Amino acid sequence: MRLRAALALAGAALLLVPATGSAATGRPRPAWLTPSLLAQIHNAGARGVSVGDERLNTDCPGVQGAGVAAGGCIVAPAGCTANFVFASGGSQYIGTARHCVNAIGDELVMQVDPTTLAVVGTVAYMTSGEGEPGNDWSLTRIDPAVAAKWGVSPEVPIVGGPYGVYSGCDLGTPLLHYGHGYGVAVSQGKVEGGVSTNWHDDGFGWAGVGAPGDSGSGVLTSDGQAVGDFTHLIVDLGDYLGSNLAGMRITRMMSQFGVSLVNADGSLTPPGATTNCG
Repeated sequence: MRLRAALALAGAALLLVPATGSAATGRPRPAWLTPSLLAQIHNAGARGVSVGDERLNTDCPGVQGAGVAAGGCIVAPAGCTANFVFASGGSQYIGTARHCVNAIGDELVMQVDPTTLAVVGTVAYMTSGEGEPGNDWSLTRIDPAVAAKWGVSPEVPIVGGPYGVYSGCDLGTPLLHYGHGYGVAVSQGKVEGGVSTNWHDDGFGWAGVGAPGDSGSGVLTSDGQAVGDFTHLIVDLGDYLGSNLAGMRITRMMSQFGVSLVNADGSLTPPGATTNCG
């Protein structure tokens, strides 16, 4: 078994998480997102509900792409960030971390414009691991009515891409992610960078900066290749030595679920890329 000691940012304090615990980087859904408001959003269907930009600027800081967007802000079931858009069998999917959802069939509530929240679809696939690096991804099937009204945008804000997938094992590879997290020493809605420190066939680790709410966001190389999702603030004394951030590799997820990546230009990268990093 992998031995992990994780260092998680919790408010202004650093919290040591035991090897059996999770250092997942989501945050609770906003307090103002009450059951009654969730019911209104559910009943509104594709048109969604306007909740005001003053709320979304706080709980979804940063740039929001149009419609159901790569790098978009997720507010329920948890405060997280979407990663990339995928396609399979005529359906479109939006990805995030496994620990950002509860079960197959969950409704995913996202920001779809500067003031509006909508149920964008229901969870169709998720990995078996809950809050484990290398086994932490979910896919929500996008409601066609939502896609028709708001659109689907595969390009990650500011960072750009994705353009294909990265399947290499090169240490020191420059990495970027864009998330809607916020926390101590991290500006809101900001591009963050780092360098790879660990590559495995299921997960990867890097040295960089992240915050609660960044969970699920897409990690890319500096030239726009999709690497995986950001799931953990972690310092690992075993398989992730030298890493303070970790995630699941997109190659493993695509192989597991048989989906194609929708690139920023609308082209598709099918599953099939393999890794040999150990």
